[in-house]
Amino acid sequence: MDQVLSTKDSWYIEWAWVGGYSSLSTLVFIFNILIFFSVGKNKFLHYSFHYIIVALSLRNLLRVILTLCLVFLAKLIQTPWLLEATFLIPANTSTDGIDLTQTASMSLTCEVLSMWDHILMTAMMFYMAGTSLYMFCRHPNPSITEVSETTFKLSSIVPVKERSWVSPLLLLLPPLLAALLCLPIPLLHETHPMIALPGGSVCNLPDNAKFNTYQSSVAILGFLLPSAIVFCLMIGLSIRRCISCSGGTCVSSFCKEEMSLALLTLPYLAAYLAMYLPLLDHYLQKLDLPQTGLQPYITPEIARAVEMVLGLLLPVVVYSVLPGYRRFSSEPDASDLRRSKKESYNQSVTAPDSTRLSQESLELDCVIRNGYMS
Repeated sequence: MDQVLSTKDSWYIEWAWVGGYSSLSTLVFIFNILIFFSVGKNKFLHYSFHYIIVALSLRNLLRVILTLCLVFLAKLIQTPWLLEATFLIPANTSTDGIDLTQTASMSLTCEVLSMWDHILMTAMMFYMAGTSLYMFCRHPNPSITEVSETTFKLSSIVPVKERSWVSPLLLLLPPLLAALLCLPIPLLHETHPMIALPGGSVCNLPDNAKFNTYQSSVAILGFLLPSAIVFCLMIGLSIRRCISCSGGTCVSSFCKEEMSLALLTLPYLAAYLAMYLPLLDHYLQKLDLPQTGLQPYITPEIARAVEMVLGLLLPVVVYSVLPGYRRFSSEPDASDLRRSKKESYNQSVTAPDSTRLSQESLELDCVIRNGYMS
């Protein structure tokens, strides 16, 4: 059961959470904004995968703002006179005898927060599923060299080129699907409880309305389905990478991108599963099956705090796995450079045979001409 913040709660524990959120949000903002400059300064990062990384960093910033709004709202509820001054409740409405933690007391605010919460969670999973499918459909390694047929020498290393419709589709489709999935919130007023502080639950509902058909649909379509797609495609990418490594050079920038996607996806799957624990235990109970027993240890506020900590996971992964983000200049990946040199060397091995044949043909032509002149 959710408990409202009260005087029984120790003030230092409450403000420790507030201070933790403040410090964490600052770090998330700084490192996620840094990603914008890393991608913008390196022309070799100007294609769909890295555009999705920029979109995910923007999503992390919005997620932090939402969590801070929940913290701010939980503190405002403790001071109703201050809440009246923020226009979060209808004007000329007295707060005496009203439970401000209920959705009925702040219906419009709860609808906005609920829609914001669901869009950001489901958009993350849709981005992961779309990125996995995009990686599975492209080549295992980038085409990084241009070779002259006459000289058999490496002429340049070019950035990745894609069709013009790929990037807009991968960037716009996930948030569009997330917005469509959340339409019942403003249309049917389907909100859900949210909590960011111990005992600071807001937008509460009666027990019989917490786990309805819509919440189950969001969990299935916005979490379970994308998770299954990502999991299956990651297995397929691993098998394809093994086949690619057996036939030539293994490590490339595409290989590192696939590894970064795996390192980014798996922790988010675990964090979102923790956030859906109450719904999971509810249906396990209805099926007369044993519950997980994890809710006393992984409470909703802890799950939300962990999900906010994962806002730092994206910068950690891209700056540790993808060297192009650390350079802030237009330089290709070192693995692609080594691969291009190896390809250039393999092609130069066959070049002497072609040169020798051309020389012999020239000498034969000269002999024929000399015989004709004599």
